[in-house]
Amino acid sequence: MNKTILKISSAAIFLILISSYVGTSSNAYAVWGHGISHGPSFGHVYDFTYKDGLTIDYRTFDISKFSQSIPTQTLYVNVPSTITLKIFHTDGIQYIQHVGLYITSNNDPNSYSNGESISYDKNFGLTTHDPNKLFKSVTVSTSSQGHYMFVTFKITPQAPIGTSNIIIKSWDYRNSAIQTTVNGALQIIKWQSSLT
Repeated sequence: MNKTILKISSAAIFLILISSYVGTSSNAYAVWGHGISHGPSFGHVYDFTYKDGLTIDYRTFDISKFSQSIPTQTLYVNVPSTITLKIFHTDGIQYIQHVGLYITSNNDPNSYSNGESISYDKNFGLTTHDPNKLFKSVTVSTSSQGHYMFVTFKITPQAPIGTSNIIIKSWDYRNSAIQTTVNGALQIIKWQSSLT
């Protein structure tokens, strides 16, 4: 009798230990299956990381951390460029509400309230804030693949800027938000023709 109780209690303790390990180190949505939302992501999803959260003119970059630096990408005045964000959401892309890009100076990387911004909102579409008249035109398109949403901003600049950072933000229907800073992300210069 005592041996049976000992075996049952040992098995129960073993199961509790295994379930607590699985519950803390794995995706709760996949393991428990009750639709827990953890908001949008630009590259780090529980124990999985994807390394192509940002694409600037066909070059991809890892933006899975809160802050990272990339080689400065050059955009040209009067030449269209694209910036694409790859956003993951556990519940599905239909719950992503808003995505925004904020261009900030290298001198003040955390201040983006008075700088240029481009955003896409599920209800309101494209919005730009352009106090320095940096953009000649901006359009947005979206697509999806499974739990990934791709937001592509097509930008034609009309004025140069020095090396600048981009702050990228997204939030969902529950106002669960993610933010990442990409240091030294881009500069805009005038096109220099090799014929001149």
